[in-house]
Amino acid sequence: MSKYSQTSEFILEGRFLGFAAEDGYKLKLLRISTSTGEYRIKLPKELRPRLYYSLTPGEWIQVSGYQKCHLLKGTTKLKAYHVVPALPTAVDPSLVEQRPLPTPRLQSVVSPPVSPTPQHQANSQANSNAKKATILVCQKSDCCKRGGSAVMRALQASLDERGLAEEVVIKGTGCMKRCKAGPNVIMPDKTRYSQIRPEAIPDLLEKHFPEELPDDVEIAS
Repeated sequence: MSKYSQTSEFILEGRFLGFAAEDGYKLKLLRISTSTGEYRIKLPKELRPRLYYSLTPGEWIQVSGYQKCHLLKGTTKLKAYHVVPALPTAVDPSLVEQRPLPTPRLQSVVSPPVSPTPQHQANSQANSNAKKATILVCQKSDCCKRGGSAVMRALQASLDERGLAEEVVIKGTGCMKRCKAGPNVIMPDKTRYSQIRPEAIPDLLEKHFPEELPDDVEIAS
């Protein structure tokens, strides 16, 4: 370890905001909002597939990992090793920076209050997600190179504009076996679209989630 860097463990608890790209297109970062601000935390390869499927923007999570501080540059890099559902608490744990870690010891981390019923919260969250419509977007590297990440962002923006962000969930998936025809999207009714472009997303959502006319609007015959 460089004499100008310091490594320690952290635990953060807050609201999951979504994933962010690194290296141009790969969704390697997890975004979390806490009482001390928003953080972007790098995810190791082995965690990404499970979290792409299981996490929903807005749910409460707890992230454990390592942080590396460069004393000269004044920069801090965060990398997670554990992400689990959590109950909202009155106090968010802040980053623990004061203890170097030659060997990882979870006991040295300042932990938040432990909820007596975390499984109940996880089950409630799962039941809530089950009621939402889900749009699947392939996040395999070939699809991302062809615009998969841009399509995912366009979907989120269009859902926000139409007021559907609380009713429809966007989830990144593994390979759909049609990489050469990417980006690939599967709508809630199982309709599959290939080579979809970001600019086509508004029309696609209009087709699958048509806006209802107000009761007092008459359609001329």
